[in-house]
Amino acid sequence: MDKKDDLQNWLLLGVLALIWGTSYIMIKKALHTFPPVQVAALRVTLSFIVCIPLYIPALRAIPRGKYHHLLFLGVIGIGIPAFLFAYSQTRISSALSGILNSLSPLFTVLTGVLIWRMETPLVKLIGVLVGLAGAIVLVFGKSGFSLDGDLVYTIMPVIATLLYGINSNYVRQHFTGTNPLYVTALSIGFIGIPAATILFSTDFVVRVQQPGAWQGLACVSYLAVFGTIAGWLIFYRLIQRRDPLFAASVTYLAPIVAIGWGLLDHETLNIYHGLGMLLILAGVYFVSRAKLGPVPAPQSSKV
Repeated sequence: MDKKDDLQNWLLLGVLALIWGTSYIMIKKALHTFPPVQVAALRVTLSFIVCIPLYIPALRAIPRGKYHHLLFLGVIGIGIPAFLFAYSQTRISSALSGILNSLSPLFTVLTGVLIWRMETPLVKLIGVLVGLAGAIVLVFGKSGFSLDGDLVYTIMPVIATLLYGINSNYVRQHFTGTNPLYVTALSIGFIGIPAATILFSTDFVVRVQQPGAWQGLACVSYLAVFGTIAGWLIFYRLIQRRDPLFAASVTYLAPIVAIGWGLLDHETLNIYHGLGMLLILAGVYFVSRAKLGPVPAPQSSKV
């Protein structure tokens, strides 16, 4: 990989961190208007609608024999996590949600090794642990942080990050070399109609007509267009350009973006925030130093 390609990878990682780092505050704002089931279902439904122009070329470009893989990606990578994060933030803080999402690289390594038998350089394992330590320092250094959230709701983001880890390795195994735009569109497309069915089985039509509902709708629209479509497009592209762990390291950078939003909201920084940021950046550096082992043949997968 030349320096130009490496720079592009870091730029993509930075853009993705901005997009996904902003998603936490958008979920929080959206929950002021809609209940979690509607936030998640609306997010997927809007993503489905936006991707409609891509479905025909995507269906032509990707062999029919891979459609079940796309359905799997849609369910574990987009659908289920959307509901888990929306429900979790009704009972736990966005800060705690952020640190739990930082487990994604760890689960990417664990699922890659345990399920796909991928070889993982020691330097990457060190990077995962250093970055996770930074995320912990960042969140525990936040003023007023506590672990008083309901345990069940705390476990929800953990399950979501486990699914993200599986999703990352699954993409690398089955869709290396495939246009990530089409992978993103069809993985959303296969779960769009079920999401819309869930959405319109609730009182969404009534809620969306209430005064001020446009604010919640705008937040969910951001989650759909940027957090889901653009975010997963960049994420899948990074997996193809580098490897799943480098792409998943975005979850270490996202808390830094969240702190930026806090500053705009007149929050103050302390020494723990600075230390956490340094550890996070060091972890991402180590993660980027070497690639994961070779991709095994699809038939060797246990998923």
